[in-house]
Amino acid sequence: MMKTSAHMMIVALLLWCGASAGGQAARAPTSNGSSTTVLVVSGISRDPSDQTARKQAVSTLREHLLKEMNVEPRRVVVLAGDGQEGATAARIGETIRTLAQAIRPEDRFIFYYLGQANAVNGELRFNLPGPDMTHSELAERLKAIKAGTQLVVLDCPCAGLAAKALTADHRIIVCASMAAQVFATRFTTHFVQALAAPETDADNNGKITLLEAFTAAARQVEQWYREKAVLATETPCLEDDGDGTPSERPWKHEAEGGDGAKAAASILAERH
Repeated sequence: MMKTSAHMMIVALLLWCGASAGGQAARAPTSNGSSTTVLVVSGISRDPSDQTARKQAVSTLREHLLKEMNVEPRRVVVLAGDGQEGATAARIGETIRTLAQAIRPEDRFIFYYLGQANAVNGELRFNLPGPDMTHSELAERLKAIKAGTQLVVLDCPCAGLAAKALTADHRIIVCASMAAQVFATRFTTHFVQALAAPETDADNNGKITLLEAFTAAARQVEQWYREKAVLATETPCLEDDGDGTPSERPWKHEAEGGDGAKAAASILAERH
């Protein structure tokens, strides 16, 4: 049996379903007979401060998720922890193969990795119990997923290194860091905060898009380093135009082209 993790499940669900705040409920947008499947992988993280920050972000949003959102938990699979039942490379591959059998072209699929990673000979290696998984191996596994809408989020060092291999016409890729940034990331903490904040709906149209959530999170990351008066060691970036090169400022896509258009059309939550 696959282990479950309440806090990791919340992070995964928030990606597509949003959160509530200020007394208003945020509901996942419905689609014609489609369903969303989420696979969350929690890799190794030995940084206590990083672990604490992530748990706190989830704790803040958990009550909103449980009380205000109608989510199918059975469609969320979480692989976390060490040992045979944890997030090993072999188990990730097996899980993707199993999920692929039930996912249809009209469905949506989210893969979310949180943890440590490092770059070796041009390959991003996700740090897992036992052998690591490379970004090329992950890209090969994800070919089995036929969902017409896919989101891959990599919250780890050197995440941008994986963008080209993971790029696909039907896929949006969010990276917490550029290819050369080797230090621990904190993207998820800011991302889930953005999903819960009414001000993330920048155009006040009642909907929170992936681009709005990404923009808010990226600016919060920048502000965090500014307030600490330290050099920023992570730069969130997004790829959705199919060229394999993620953009640091996808919110400029209307004026400059490039990444951002698909993310702007991807609705994470509708506020009522």
